[in-house]
Amino acid sequence: MDEQVQRWLRYAESDLAAANILHQGGLYPQALFFLQQSIEKALKALILYRSRTVPPRIHSLPKLLKHCGLDVPRDQLLRLQDLTRYYAGSRYPEGLSEAPLEVSAEEVDRLSVFTEEFFAWLKQKL
Repeated sequence: MDEQVQRWLRYAESDLAAANILHQGGLYPQALFFLQQSIEKALKALILYRSRTVPPRIHSLPKLLKHCGLDVPRDQLLRLQDLTRYYAGSRYPEGLSEAPLEVSAEEVDRLSVFTEEFFAWLKQKL
């Protein structure tokens, strides 16, 4: 595997580890931010791996998925949209109308499990 692809993947794995620590600490919006980042970087690793081109500088997980040429079931696509929405809401004050700053532990649990599984699936594509 190319060094650049490996670098993207290492950053993605680090973000996933950070999300788990933040989740355990009850910092749910921050955990969601890093869950989104882990999938974003894994998708960008896959784009680089498949196309040998620099990944686009976008944060939308569904759009990055399209760049990879992957199709997923609708329920997975909806979860990717949720993560993208929480990313904007946790990072930018103007995004707060899209995603609440207060998020339930159950929602983070649900998206954590999804992210772990989806991340593992993406790694298999590399």
